[in-house]
Amino acid sequence: MNKNGLNVLTGCLLALAAGAASLGLNSCVYSNDPPPGVYPKPPTGFVGRRTQVPLRAEKADVAVIFIGGFAGRYLTRMRAVYERMPVLPVPGKQFRAFYDWDGGEGMIFLNNVNRAVNDLQNFLAVNPKADIVLIGHSYGGSAVMDIMRQVTRPHGRVIAVTIDPVSRKSRSMPRTRARGIDYWINIYCDDVRVPIDYVVKLGGVWKFCPQADENIRFLGTARDKKGDRYRHTRPEPLFFEKMADAAETPYERLLRACERYGIGNAALQNGGGRR
Repeated sequence: MNKNGLNVLTGCLLALAAGAASLGLNSCVYSNDPPPGVYPKPPTGFVGRRTQVPLRAEKADVAVIFIGGFAGRYLTRMRAVYERMPVLPVPGKQFRAFYDWDGGEGMIFLNNVNRAVNDLQNFLAVNPKADIVLIGHSYGGSAVMDIMRQVTRPHGRVIAVTIDPVSRKSRSMPRTRARGIDYWINIYCDDVRVPIDYVVKLGGVWKFCPQADENIRFLGTARDKKGDRYRHTRPEPLFFEKMADAAETPYERLLRACERYGIGNAALQNGGGRR
């Protein structure tokens, strides 16, 4: 099937998905303006939601990279997480980037992390001691591992967060952890009750990952703060909320991991940060 044929098929599938569940983006809570010297500010509103935000190969101490999942270019689910998450409270200058699992080409069935890998390699060529935080949802979760398997340049600490990760069945087992990852937080939704989430099972949903340092489980029988059931198609509450029996949200667990592994601390050795 050629590219035009795939794009037509993509449109049909998205129309079916929209009819099966409410796929419109819920209102976002946007982060405050970042401190001076921190780039870039997360975009607000719907402007630019369908474009990627590449990682710049400029001086910085931390790279925070978000990766959307299946049809993320159209559904913008992971973009809500990108826009809501504040700048990490760590030392030094940090750059934020956003990529789609398909490389932003709209070819939703084809994994293409080449652009993200190339940008990260170029960033590390300038910043060989920089720390990396990777946050991926659905197919973006497996893309996190694919990216780290291809990174060859020296780097600092690496923290990975996978939000209900999925990959093609032939690549899902045994959910192998990529080399170079210092800490892996895996979030997954179990016992799903929303019809559209059953589509995820057609792929290779990871769920509990034995090699992860933390596995955080949400139940599809429970409801988020807006009254909706926790589901694969809404990564925002899976990241920023918690089940009743949990002490902290996955986002708070990420902050603790950043503190534990000294994310951004290289800036302190460089006189307070890059300029």
